[in-house]
Amino acid sequence: MKNLTLEIIRLSLTFEGLMETNQVLHEISLNIAPKEKVALVGESGSGKSVTARLILGLLQSRAKTKIQGAIRFEGQEFGWITEKERDQLRGTRMSMIFQDPVSALNPVYNIETQFHEVLRRKYPLITRRQVRKEAIKILEDVHIVHPERVLKSFPFQLSGGMNQRVMIAMGLINKPTLLIADEPGTALDVTVQDQTLHLMQEMVAKRETSVFLISHNLGVVREFSDRLYVIYQGRIVEEGKTEDVFADPRHPYTKALLAAVPGITSGNTIADVINDTSAFRAPKEVH
Repeated sequence: MKNLTLEIIRLSLTFEGLMETNQVLHEISLNIAPKEKVALVGESGSGKSVTARLILGLLQSRAKTKIQGAIRFEGQEFGWITEKERDQLRGTRMSMIFQDPVSALNPVYNIETQFHEVLRRKYPLITRRQVRKEAIKILEDVHIVHPERVLKSFPFQLSGGMNQRVMIAMGLINKPTLLIADEPGTALDVTVQDQTLHLMQEMVAKRETSVFLISHNLGVVREFSDRLYVIYQGRIVEEGKTEDVFADPRHPYTKALLAAVPGITSGNTIADVINDTSAFRAPKEVH
């Protein structure tokens, strides 16, 4: 396929230990088109987060890590670029939003200083005045009422929901081509999760950014993504348009995930689903 934002081709990942090796990804393949929102769904330990770290280039230089297959970002294969070039991609053309905004932000610097560090990755000569102007503009875009006060604040002085909005703003301020969202809002309460989801939808549509959403929450996935991939024990077991997979799941594991969330296909909203404590039952064992 041409003009893909991201393409992963038969990607395998193995960690080599002293006594044994552990293969965590088994020839997974997926792709994301420009402006498309794609989700990777699976339980904890299925390989979601290591896939995101490989895309960001965070595991390629580690010893005892064996990687096979290819990752192409905007047509450029990661295997042919240097670690310095990979580092320059992060925070500029490729960005990430983490699930716990409080721990992701640096507690010893105020928000304005952290915006400065993000913007310097793309604009090394940017001035403090320009940083403040750009930061205020994007904080207003994420519906923060008093952006000047927020810029002077430290993360611990802000609520979890406010820090999440700051993280979304930082993730998008350099207008990346691809935004990776790793369980956004999971560490926050139901209302803030819902607000975070809709805010992300609004912002990525405005900036025409592709999104790779990593989640175990099927309510979030159904409402947010255009297509999804289901990952189980390091293998992609199902893929398709989100509405098609929810309407007619084919793989037993996908059926088990859906069965673990009562009412997921009944038209409930995300808040209805994740506010129902029974939705967090472990999925049935799949043989």
